[in-house]
Amino acid sequence: MPKKHESDNHKMSRRLSLTAILLTLTFVALTGCGQDNNAEPSDAGGSTSMIENSAGGNQNGSAQSDKATKESESAENSGTDAQKSAPSAPATSSDTSSSAAPNASQNPFEVAGIQDPKAFLDTFKALQKAVADNDKEKVANYILYPLRVNDSEKSLTIPNKKDFLAKYDQIFTDAIREALVNQKTDDLFVNYQGVMVGSGELWLRRATDNPKQFGVFSINLETVAN
Repeated sequence: MPKKHESDNHKMSRRLSLTAILLTLTFVALTGCGQDNNAEPSDAGGSTSMIENSAGGNQNGSAQSDKATKESESAENSGTDAQKSAPSAPATSSDTSSSAAPNASQNPFEVAGIQDPKAFLDTFKALQKAVADNDKEKVANYILYPLRVNDSEKSLTIPNKKDFLAKYDQIFTDAIREALVNQKTDDLFVNYQGVMVGSGELWLRRATDNPKQFGVFSINLETVAN
């Protein structure tokens, strides 16, 4: 009877021990799960914090970038405004020579309505040669009729080539021929009326009906006499 009682006690003790072990393992398992569960929000929170920090950094970076861009644009606008308000630099001699000056030198006869200075000079030189050669026929071809001839007493109108040739020696006197032949083209005086030779002995212009034709339209004998 006592042996059976001891055996029962021993079995009961083993059951309690197993129960205790199971309870301990269960507690440990539950504790581990609790730590894992507790760890997840921490990681998530950390991730969230990192995301927030990253977003904040991006926002700050974007704000700084926007600020830098605005400052750059402001500086550029200031520079543009300064350029607009600053006076332009004075033209240099090379600028002047490449703009207005060449135009004047290329066509000094423009004020007289002559658009082709080379053609005019060619005609003028041909007229000089014809007068120097005393070639009356050629000279007559460089007259714009009717020709006005002025002297100290009266003014004559020569209507055509025939009348001009008939009075050639009276019109193209030695003084008139000398003034024309000795005239330097660089010293020709020009105004709206035409091109003047000498002291006003002869005046030339372009033909009204042909802008490419040039000739003598007025001769002043009294200028030579005075």
